[in-house]
Amino acid sequence: AAVLDGEVVALEDGRPSFQRLQRRMHLTSESQVRRLSRTEPVVYMIFDLLWLDGHSLMGEPYEARRAKLAELELAGPAWQTPAYHVGDGEAMLAASRQQGLEGIVAKRLDSIYTPGRRSPHWLKVKNKRTTDVVVGGWLPGEGHRAGRLGALVVGFYKDGELRYAGRAGSGFSESELKRVQAMLEARRRDDSPFTGTQPPKLTRFVEP
Repeated sequence: AAVLDGEVVALEDGRPSFQRLQRRMHLTSESQVRRLSRTEPVVYMIFDLLWLDGHSLMGEPYEARRAKLAELELAGPAWQTPAYHVGDGEAMLAASRQQGLEGIVAKRLDSIYTPGRRSPHWLKVKNKRTTDVVVGGWLPGEGHRAGRLGALVVGFYKDGELRYAGRAGSGFSESELKRVQAMLEARRRDDSPFTGTQPPKLTRFVEP
C-alpha cells in the first residue's frame, strides 16, 4: 500500500498539453468519459512516494524517496515514473526549451516533503514564451467574481479561421475588470467565432 504524488497530463507529440487536458476536465457523463479516454487519453506522472506499507516517508530526503519509488517499478498503460536528473540545471533548462516544454522543477536532494505549502527547496524555473492572441469570448468567474469576467477565452488565426487556444484570467485589477467587461458586453454575439475545437460550454461569445 502506498501514497504517491504526481500529476495527470494529456500528451500531444510527447509533450504535456493543457488544452487537451481541459477536454477531460469536469466531465459528468460516463459515456463521455469512456469516449474521451480513448480519443484524449491522459497519463499519471508519478514523481514522489510519501507513504509505503504503513510508514510515512515524508521526513526522508527526496533522493531516498525517489530510490524507493524506483524500486516499485510503477509503469503501465496510464501511469509512469519519469526519470530525474542530478545536476546540469542550465543544460536541462535549455533542453526543455528546445523541446517546447514549460520548464523544469529543481529540487534539493536532501529536501523533505512538506504537505500543504510551497517548499523553498523546490523551485519551478519556467521558459517564458509570448504570443499574440485574439479574444473571442469570456467565462464568468466564481466567488466574488461570480457573474462577472473570470477569464478571457482566446484564440489565434490559422488559414483565416479563429482556432481556440485556451483561457487567460489573472492579473486584472478591479478597475481593469470593469473596463474590459464593458468592452466585452458591447461586442456580444450569440454564436461562437471559433472553428473546430470549442471552448467550455459556459463561454459567452464576443466579436473577435
